[in-house]
Amino acid sequence: MADKDYTFGLANDARSPDNRSDYRLCARAKAVIHLETGESGQYTDRKQVLACPVRDLSASGLRLWSVYSLPVGAFVPAVIHLVDGQPDYHLMLEIVWCEPELADASEPPTGYLAGCRVLESGGTETVEWLEAVAMAMLKA
Repeated sequence: MADKDYTFGLANDARSPDNRSDYRLCARAKAVIHLETGESGQYTDRKQVLACPVRDLSASGLRLWSVYSLPVGAFVPAVIHLVDGQPDYHLMLEIVWCEPELADASEPPTGYLAGCRVLESGGTETVEWLEAVAMAMLKA
């Protein structure tokens, strides 16, 4: 899957596992995610905090790029930085899918694209996130 493959929630697009039906905004935001080591110990030799560029976002989720493959089904706390001078949003994300980003099929992946669902969770800023996305859509 290439970074420029925007399907805008079309569930019948076989190229993408991203099934958000919400309108998406193309964005160049940043997500700082906090990986949990869990029982597998998958990330014990990796950084536990990753700064990931956001490729698109909607009220219910976002797509981000990571240097590492992210575990599907994991719940990860995240801080989303949309625009300089604006507040950050502390959210809980669920990794719904993660696929290698391939520049060329014969080369190793350049990174990974991951689809994340925004979850309602105590202590997060889900309502503020929804308001920020709504305001951004009004301006778009």
